[in-house]
Amino acid sequence: MMNDTLILPLASDIKQVLNVDIKEVPSFPPVMAKLLEIFSDEDASVADLSKLVETDPGISAKVLGIVNSASYGLRRKITAVSEAVIHLGFDEVKKLSLGVAVFEKMIKPGKHNQFNRIFFWRHCICVAVLSRAIAEEIGYSKPGEAYFCGLLHDFGKILFDLHGRVNYDDFIFNVTKYPGPMITEEREIMGMGHDDLGAYYSSQWRLPDSLALTIKYHHQRFEHLMLSREEALLISIVSLANFLSWTQGMGSVDIIRFPILQPGVEKNINFTAIDFKKIIRGMDSEMEKTSAFYHFVFPSVSQFRENMLRENLRLCSINTNYYYTQEHQANGIDVLSIKDSITTPHRSLDPKAIITTTLKAIHKDFKFNRLYVMKVVKTLRSLKVVEFFDGTDTKMDFTAIEIPLNKKAGGFINCLRDKSPMLITGKTSGEKKTLEKFNLKEMLIVPFCSHSKVIGILGMDNVVSKNPILPEAFSSIAIVANELGMAMENAGVYEEAKAVSLRDGLTGLLNRVAIDDLLAKSFRNAVDGKNDLSLVMIDVDYFKKFNDKFGHQAGDNILKLISTTLKKMSRPFDKVGRYGGEEFIVILNNTDLSKALVYAERIRKEIENLGRLVANRFPGLFLTVSAGVSEYQASVKNRDDLVAKADKALYRAKETGRNKVVA
Repeated sequence: MMNDTLILPLASDIKQVLNVDIKEVPSFPPVMAKLLEIFSDEDASVADLSKLVETDPGISAKVLGIVNSASYGLRRKITAVSEAVIHLGFDEVKKLSLGVAVFEKMIKPGKHNQFNRIFFWRHCICVAVLSRAIAEEIGYSKPGEAYFCGLLHDFGKILFDLHGRVNYDDFIFNVTKYPGPMITEEREIMGMGHDDLGAYYSSQWRLPDSLALTIKYHHQRFEHLMLSREEALLISIVSLANFLSWTQGMGSVDIIRFPILQPGVEKNINFTAIDFKKIIRGMDSEMEKTSAFYHFVFPSVSQFRENMLRENLRLCSINTNYYYTQEHQANGIDVLSIKDSITTPHRSLDPKAIITTTLKAIHKDFKFNRLYVMKVVKTLRSLKVVEFFDGTDTKMDFTAIEIPLNKKAGGFINCLRDKSPMLITGKTSGEKKTLEKFNLKEMLIVPFCSHSKVIGILGMDNVVSKNPILPEAFSSIAIVANELGMAMENAGVYEEAKAVSLRDGLTGLLNRVAIDDLLAKSFRNAVDGKNDLSLVMIDVDYFKKFNDKFGHQAGDNILKLISTTLKKMSRPFDKVGRYGGEEFIVILNNTDLSKALVYAERIRKEIENLGRLVANRFPGLFLTVSAGVSEYQASVKNRDDLVAKADKALYRAKETGRNKVVA
């Protein structure tokens, strides 16, 4: 009986992603099912394995071939499988037999284009070997089970390659253009992830529950499920092995990219308890033997290093953009904030108002001359002042001050680590430099937390009065900081709820309310001459026919595909929203009409290409969009006029022929 926690797709979902009847998909080879039983049965004997292997000429020939190879150097030829088991070992023959069965009956048949079966098989073997090694390292009770789950974790990709409505070769060629996880692209373009597809057929074929669970959740979060400790650990083992395999240049396809390790894995496996050097060495040794057996090769060291270098360059490019974005935001309003002390209740849900009120209240209650809020900037590994209250005439620009968080930072590091108040007096060189920046002899810093995590530091001094900071004040200030953290937590919940209310539930894009508000601000800036402004309205051609022919779920899938494409192809400062039904809108700040037309045409062509890719999912219909573009000019009276012009251009595009861009 299948595990109750295993949430599987419906048969109707499978029909939408495979181009054959569900019953026509080949059954799981009986010999493989029997081998899985032997792997799962702790009481299985050499006789059981020998008898099974002897029933399959292909497997028995391979087993006898390897035991009689030169690497074993036996003096006489072995002709019986039972003897081979004695020489190779029970576990080795189990692994070898299952590997041959899977390769010969599921992997080998098929084409070798973008989805290279040999490349894929190398990944499966690698994950299996690593899964077993990790299981043994952490004391998992069934390392053999980890091995076969690792071996079969990705077989949903084979089903896509054989029967997918969307050609899997075309999918892989398309996915190379985007840096995100392959599984996300599968769900968008194929209509389902290989994890869900594989788990469905694992259930249909009545394979072990442990295998179906591992296939289903090796990419998905599973902490919310009522899994046993053993089940969660097995999924984590295979997920980690899959992650390591990709980092070693042995992914399931010939694309180099760093994978994402789901957070649940680290909650179940203590990484410090694993000798990674040992298991990688073991993997190299196992894969060397395997490559000779299956006649495939590894990437050379130089090729592997080049691939990793290219991927690191891509990641560094992302981090560089993130760094400069964060640097820019740190000078604006995007900061952690506070409000109120003991004497003033936290009524506001505006973070900036919370900060301002808190600093003023502390100044009033405790008579500190100056107060400031510092935030950790992870990208810079430093503390940066983001808000302050100055009750003196020093006129210092605190926001220009940064405090490096290195081993010389002394009390600042201790404050963050121990979550307790610290008096900074210049005990380390880092402390001295910071006090010099503030023109001080001493400074009190107090952390404030949310969900037990430090989200900022309150700093305060008596630069003018020179009054000493007494330890008696520490506990009172800590109470204020605790209130501040709770107020910030409430503000955060409010901001999250507010953000959700401004998003379209289906696509995750901004909704019409949010877009109208942002457009009003952009329009005012354009009127004031601060920037160029253009709008692009996008509409799905023949959308009603998709709904009528394939149902509302198909229509929803279309809208998600469009929204994902818009997000991928828009700049960080473009505002992309769903304006209603099948209509989308993009606010292009700092963009004139000519550039907006180029953008709209790129979007149109990309969705046209996407339409070709997913054509078999929607027989008889072809996914395209039309677009209308407008630009702010002095004659445009208001934002509604700007939207009306874009909408009118969109209508002309549809009227003169679908799949066009008109200004």
